[in-house]
Amino acid sequence: MTTAKTLQALLIGALLASSAAFADSTIEVNVVGGKQEAKFSIGDAKCVLVNEVIRCSPVLVASN
Repeated sequence: MTTAKTLQALLIGALLASSAAFADSTIEVNVVGGKQEAKFSIGDAKCVLVNEVIRCSPVLVASN
C-alpha cells in the first residue's frame, strides 16, 4: 500500500510540474462520489486524473 501512495504522490508531483510549464493552465480539484479528481489542460488536450489514471482527449478545432 505504501508503494501505491508513493507512486500517486510522484504522479501528482509530475502533473503539477508539467502543468507549470503552461502559464495559462490551471488544475481544478474536486471530490466526486467520494473520489478525488483533478482536471487540467496540456496543450490542446483536456485531461482528468481519477483513481491514479490520467485520461486525455484532444480538443477538436473546426476549420473553415
